[in-house]
Amino acid sequence: MARAVLFHDAAVAPLAGPVCDVITIAKRDLKAGEILDGMGGFTCYGVIENSNVCQAQNMLPIGLSEGCHLKQDIRKDQEITYDDVGLPKDRLCDKLRTEQNQYFGRSKIHKS
Repeated sequence: MARAVLFHDAAVAPLAGPVCDVITIAKRDLKAGEILDGMGGFTCYGVIENSNVCQAQNMLPIGLSEGCHLKQDIRKDQEITYDDVGLPKDRLCDKLRTEQNQYFGRSKIHKS
């Protein structure tokens, strides 16, 4: 703390973007049309994954899973991607995630 005050520099600095994400995994076999209930629910759980892998495979972050409806059947323990779900309309969290992706130069932007 003293270093920051006295010398106006940081002893540690954040990395230049996200390093990992917590992705959405099916807790059980899920059917098309089901609504995901998010963290702590009965339909999915989260697993940490490297951010570059999440981006490349368009994986759905667990924090954004609540309220999403499945477009197709998903097997138990299968990763859920943005391509597998329809997003609820006009959610601030989705707009902020898109803004974050653009800020850090991520090319894939999810579809509803």
